[in-house]
Amino acid sequence: MLTKLERISQLSKENPEMVFTSIGHLIDKEMLMECHNKMEKDKAVGIDGVTKEEYGNNLDENLDRLIASLKKKSYRPQPAKRVEIPKGNGKTRPLSIYCYEDKLVQEALRRILEAVFEPHFYEEMMGFRNGRSCHMALRKLNSMIEKQKTNYILDADIKGFFDHIDHRWAVKFVESRIKDPNVIRLVRRMLKSGIIKDFQYEETEEGSGQGSLCGYLHKPPYVEFCVM
Repeated sequence: MLTKLERISQLSKENPEMVFTSIGHLIDKEMLMECHNKMEKDKAVGIDGVTKEEYGNNLDENLDRLIASLKKKSYRPQPAKRVEIPKGNGKTRPLSIYCYEDKLVQEALRRILEAVFEPHFYEEMMGFRNGRSCHMALRKLNSMIEKQKTNYILDADIKGFFDHIDHRWAVKFVESRIKDPNVIRLVRRMLKSGIIKDFQYEETEEGSGQGSLCGYLHKPPYVEFCVM
C-alpha cells in the first residue's frame, strides 16, 4: 500500500501539469515524529541551544504545541545562527545552523516538495537528491566519456549562489506545482527568517542558508526553473 507521500509522487509523475492545492495537511504529528526519529543527533544547535535529546524529552508535548502553531498559522522559524567554516583554499564559507524544531519543519516540508518535484528532474541531476551522490555523478561522467566523443569538460560554479537566491523566483518555482497557501506561507517564512551573525540580527532579503534541510529550494530545481 502506498504512503500518502508516495501517492502524491505517483500523481505528480502521472500528471505533469497537476497543481496541488491541498497538501500542507500532510505535515502532521506522525510525519514530524518520523522526522525527529531520523534526525541525526550530536549536531550543532541553533540560537535556542536545544538539542535533539532535549527536544525529545517532552516530544509529545513539543509536537502537539508545534502542530497547534502550524494550524493557527502562528508558527515562525527562528533566525539561523551564521558561522564561517574554513575551506581547503584558506577561505571560508557561511553555514546556517537552525534551531532543532525548525529543522523538523524544514524536513517535513522537504519531503512534500520532493514528492511533487522529484519525478520531473533530469536523470543527470545529482545534487541535493536522495539516493544520489558526488560519486554517482563521477561514475556517470566517466561512462559518458567512455561511450561518446568528448572534447570539453566544463567545471563551473555560481559564485555566492546560496547567498543570492531570489526569494521571489524560489517561491514562484514552488507555486508552479503547489498552490496550497499553507505550504507557500511556510516557504516564505523559512526564506525570511533571518540570521544571527556576531550576535547581531540580519534580515534575509535574498539567499537561502547553506545548512538548511529544505534543499529543494536550492539547486538543481531552482536553477532549472530560473534558467528555463
